[in-house]
Amino acid sequence: MIRYKLLKAKLTGDVFPQQVETQPFCSNDLKDKLKKRYGAISAAVLDDAFSIIAHELGEGKTVSLEEFGSFSIRLGMSKKCVKDFKSVHTNDIKVKGVRFKPSKQLRLELDKQEIHLQQGDKQRRNITTDDRWVILYNYILEKMNTMFLQREDVLVSPSIYRHLTSCTDYTARKELALFEQEGKLRKVHSARVLLYMLVV
Repeated sequence: MIRYKLLKAKLTGDVFPQQVETQPFCSNDLKDKLKKRYGAISAAVLDDAFSIIAHELGEGKTVSLEEFGSFSIRLGMSKKCVKDFKSVHTNDIKVKGVRFKPSKQLRLELDKQEIHLQQGDKQRRNITTDDRWVILYNYILEKMNTMFLQREDVLVSPSIYRHLTSCTDYTARKELALFEQEGKLRKVHSARVLLYMLVV
């Protein structure tokens, strides 16, 4: 079941739906489900599958899992605004991330899901700052594990934090600053956007 809430764009006033996210589903959650269905060996198989995918991507291949989707490497350069081919060297080329393109079958499966408007629930437990930290921490780990990114490559902005935890912009900025004070996050210098990276 997919739950959503309605928001309004500040600039245009247009109403648009946004998915309401709860606790992220991480690789450890997948291992637990596979273990319950197929036994303890399934977790080891999943770990091996991740290693195989990473290796094949490292060989320059696009990894296509027909029922799920395809993965391919996204390259970039450490230099910026380069105009001359001759000024680019191999050590300037970096792996910037991994692209994922969902398969047609996966999109069809998602189309079958029920979609419901998230109604306010007064009996629902209020999410605490600690709860939101767990959500953020799991999100960063999931990015690192599934997209094969380094810790410093997973950057979190107030808008990302707000989207993950469904909090206000004020709360997002306040709690990200708190996590920085606690030594959990480190601020990354950026001219336009406030960004943080994981420390612990």
